[in-house]
Amino acid sequence: MRAKAPAVSEGFTLVELLVAITLFALLSVLLFGGLRFGMQATEAGAARMEWTAEIAAASGFLRSQLADAQPLQKEEGSGKAVAFEGEKDSVEFVVMPPAFLAQGGWHTLHLGLERQGGRERLVVRLRLLRPDRERDAVAPPQDSVLFDDVRSVEFGYFGALVLGDPPEWHAQWRGANTLPQLVRLSVDFANGKQAPDIIVALRAAPTANSQ
Repeated sequence: MRAKAPAVSEGFTLVELLVAITLFALLSVLLFGGLRFGMQATEAGAARMEWTAEIAAASGFLRSQLADAQPLQKEEGSGKAVAFEGEKDSVEFVVMPPAFLAQGGWHTLHLGLERQGGRERLVVRLRLLRPDRERDAVAPPQDSVLFDDVRSVEFGYFGALVLGDPPEWHAQWRGANTLPQLVRLSVDFANGKQAPDIIVALRAAPTANSQ
């Protein structure tokens, strides 16, 4: 009678276990790395979408208000000029604001860069226009932040400051008899981002043909 061959063990050797553990660790690192990258990409995408939505909302408000600027006249030295004061970093004009922002009636809308809470902000300031009262007797202005964490803003004004002159871009618009045809706003943010330039045509401004 032949003797039976000894049974062969079907278990793993120490080397095989070490290789399996190493492969499992590498797969885990790759999987968690991919998961973390996906979460970061999702968060970055959500932040971009939120920033884009905020820019779009603020730009829409600014476009509608600038487009409706009114050519009301005011005393200017020995004569009269349109109530529109445009500087390189601010602008002020007369408008009828939305009902949810202010009470009815003509308001002056001032838009300029201000430092609040250690940050530069582009602020909208509405003040009720009451020609029959002194400026200090009018109710306090209402402020709203249009853009936050701003590094710089720059306005430009297109039109003819003097009737008969060819229209061109100006860094200021003061003492003119008419509104500018176009207003441009460029905004740079503190984080290095830049919003698309906002260029608005004013409905009450004279056209090139009328000039």
